[in-house]
Amino acid sequence: LEELAPYRDQPSTWFTARDEIKAIIAQKIATKTVEEWLAILEPADIWCAKVLTWPEMMASEGFQVLDMLQTVTREDDVSILTTRSPLRVDGARAKVERAAPRIGEHSAKIRKEFGL
Repeated sequence: LEELAPYRDQPSTWFTARDEIKAIIAQKIATKTVEEWLAILEPADIWCAKVLTWPEMMASEGFQVLDMLQTVTREDDVSILTTRSPLRVDGARAKVERAAPRIGEHSAKIRKEFGL
């Protein structure tokens, strides 16, 4: 972008002028649709993707293949449908069944353990 020329040789301005730089880039991005930008960026081997809405993401093939949803439960029988981590350790993804503790659930035990 020609509008970014004043910043090219001044790395010290890349942080201090970031709002101005982002505004210039945003104006340029607004000139094309997501599909038009993907058609330009993907063939140029630039890592990019459409930002999906929550319903689009939930319906996407990748989300389905990753098996991203799980139900976790607390001791008080409260069940929560939530996402799970896509990360693999030693080739396996963790699947957790226990929900996070309620706020303060372990406070007394911690106070006792540390003499607080």
